[in-house]
Amino acid sequence: MFSYLKRALAVLVVIGAWSLLGIVLIDYMAGGLGGLVAICKQSQVWSLMLLIILSRSSTLKQTGNSIKQWWKGTAIGAYIVHESANLRALTSAVLRWFYINLYLLADVLFCVGAPLLIVSASAGWWLIDEVSYLALLIYSCMISLIFFAGLYSNLVRLLALGYFICYWLLAGDMLMYPFIAPAAVQKNIALLMTDSVNALLPAAGLVLIVYLLARRLGLSIIAKAFKQDSNQDSNQDSRGDFSRDIFSNYLLLGCLLMAIPLLVIITNTAISHINIHMLFVGLGIWLLDRYWQDDVANEPTLSSDCRYFLNLSWKY
Repeated sequence: MFSYLKRALAVLVVIGAWSLLGIVLIDYMAGGLGGLVAICKQSQVWSLMLLIILSRSSTLKQTGNSIKQWWKGTAIGAYIVHESANLRALTSAVLRWFYINLYLLADVLFCVGAPLLIVSASAGWWLIDEVSYLALLIYSCMISLIFFAGLYSNLVRLLALGYFICYWLLAGDMLMYPFIAPAAVQKNIALLMTDSVNALLPAAGLVLIVYLLARRLGLSIIAKAFKQDSNQDSNQDSRGDFSRDIFSNYLLLGCLLMAIPLLVIITNTAISHINIHMLFVGLGIWLLDRYWQDDVANEPTLSSDCRYFLNLSWKY
């Protein structure tokens, strides 16, 4: 009886997740792209986070595959699958061709363009009074971090290129933007660092400390506290150590429970600064990477060469 209830609950969760994904996509296309309705960024981001968490469950994956197999076995499902086979094959081939070419093009533009951005920003600091030394330093550090992260992630490469190209196209003087970009980045950072964000920085530090403590000590404390040794005599010292371990375990659990509301507040505040279009573009890139990144993983690319030289520099 319990197994049937568990299976029915899993089916309901999977169907609800598919429905929620459809609602989020329709809401984004109608509101974010079409402008027909007002969209709520917080609800969309929280829904996507919930869907990502649910997608990590192996039980729900098996349930989803079972539902798909059942649907293909029905008369309507078999007819739809048979009639749409050519369309699905064509769509898959077009998407694969688009992804591979975009992957290789973005790889070249990213690996060549990132150093050129630092060179042009340095020239802007030398020639333009608006670009300060602090803005150049912040900009160079940011580009360097994005560059090293992009060498290992296609998602970072494409989002960074899209972000820069959008700002470049929206700039009043496109030819001057690479030279004055440090000043524009410093201005955007100043706008983001509002009073509310500054007030949440200590809370973010507390959440990070609790997370590190949980990763470092949580599992060892629990394992030590609940370890049963039948051959050990139950003396007073061992009882005292066991009590202290139990106290430490519950203290850590209390810290985690107190950090959850702070984490929710920080996440909700960070969501307000997220570009919803970049979020959905990143979701699409992540899905494409899951399907076809293995097809281009062994291709000769500049990012793989840069990773090779970095590994050699780190090794020797």
